[in-house]
Amino acid sequence: MHGQTIIAFTQTDQVRNRKRTYFPLRAKMQSMDDTQKKTVEFIKTAMEKTGLDATNLARQSKVAPSTLTRLLNGTATTTLSARTILKISDFAGIPNPLAENGKIPSKFVPVFGYVGAGERVIPPDDGCVIDSADAPIWAEDGTTALIVKGDSMFPAYWDGDIVFFDSEKRMRPEDCLFMECVAYLRTGEAYVKQIQQGRNSGEFILSSYNAAPIFSREIEWVSPITFVDRRNRKRI
Repeated sequence: MHGQTIIAFTQTDQVRNRKRTYFPLRAKMQSMDDTQKKTVEFIKTAMEKTGLDATNLARQSKVAPSTLTRLLNGTATTTLSARTILKISDFAGIPNPLAENGKIPSKFVPVFGYVGAGERVIPPDDGCVIDSADAPIWAEDGTTALIVKGDSMFPAYWDGDIVFFDSEKRMRPEDCLFMECVAYLRTGEAYVKQIQQGRNSGEFILSSYNAAPIFSREIEWVSPITFVDRRNRKRI
């Protein structure tokens, strides 16, 4: 009897615990469904605005394609993160559903002129700020921006795009091989290119997507591109 009493008490306690957790869980699931519906509408709006399907919208926004496709076909168990939503809204140029009073969260960062992508650009020595740009809210301190000149990196980067990078993270080119970077050469030019190792020690190849590579260049420093604002691009 004593053992049975213990068993009966345990079963009752388990039922009570299930009741205690079931209703909050059901409410949470219902809330998640509502959130997912709003997020799906947001994705569809971004697709309509950009003319892209879900896969290409994700790729252009630097998001894993499966993140969007699972949500659209109803197999996702969670909704999008705030960072993912910000990436998509910034790329598509549409209001962020997480914003308050219609204001999209962002931070202003300095624009220090231009960077070459088919055009030869030599930044001024004084490094004057010519403008400011809206960076994603998650942009780290030290983030700065440059305006792309030329179309040698088309279709990834167009003339007029604004590229963001961390000017405080000046890295060695050998640490950024095959990465898209802002590269400052020892001869003074600044380019947005993919970095590859050259034949000789200390020399590198600046690779383009829409032009011949630039061979045998010595690079002062590089900084990987962290974000691209395509809203002011010039149509080619």
